[in-house]
Amino acid sequence: MNRYLVRFQNSGKFTPNQTVELLIQLRRDTDPFHSVVKNLRVSELAIEFDLYVPDGTAKERAIESLSEKYGRLLNEKDLQQGDSSTQPSQYQGKEDTIRTCLSLFDEQRFWECHETLEQVWRRQEKGKEKDVQQGIILAASALVHHQRNEDEVCLGMIPRTLSKLDQWSDEKYYSFNIGKLKQDLKKMSETREIFTPAL
Repeated sequence: MNRYLVRFQNSGKFTPNQTVELLIQLRRDTDPFHSVVKNLRVSELAIEFDLYVPDGTAKERAIESLSEKYGRLLNEKDLQQGDSSTQPSQYQGKEDTIRTCLSLFDEQRFWECHETLEQVWRRQEKGKEKDVQQGIILAASALVHHQRNEDEVCLGMIPRTLSKLDQWSDEKYYSFNIGKLKQDLKKMSETREIFTPAL
C-alpha cells in the first residue's frame, strides 16, 4: 500500500472531539476504493490524515470523492517520497528548514512541523540550541495529540516542553517567538484549556 498525507479544508467545522466519528465516516467513504484512512488530525483550518491506497488511480478516485463531500483539497504528499514544496525530503540547511517549520506551525500542520524540525535537531550538537529545538518539536507533538482528541496527553507533555524551552534565554529562536510560545503553553497548563499558539 502507498501512503499519502492528505489535507482538506475544514469547511465542515469539525473539532478534535469528533475525530472518532469522523474517522469512521472517512473509512466508510474510502472503502470502495480499497483505501484506508489512519492517523486523523483535526485543526481549525483542516482535516488531515494518512491515506493508504493500492495505487495512484485509487488515490485519485478517493481524493475526488472526498473532495465532493468534505471540501477543498489543500495538499497531498507522498510520504514515501516526500514533497519538497512543503517538507524537504533532503536537508536544506538549518535556517531554511526552521523557516519552513514556522510556516507549518502557523498553518497548524504540527505533525509536519515536528517531522521537519527533527532534520535540524538530529544534526545539532548538544546544548541550549538543541534543547530549544526539542522544545519546539515537543510543542508541535503535544498539539498533534490535541488534534487527535487526546487532550490529557497534550497537557501532560507541556511541563517537559517548557523545561526544554526554558533553556533558551532569548525571546526568539530564528523566526520562532519562543517567549510567546512559553507564555501560551503556561496558560494552557494553568487553565487546562488548549488553544493554538500564534507565533
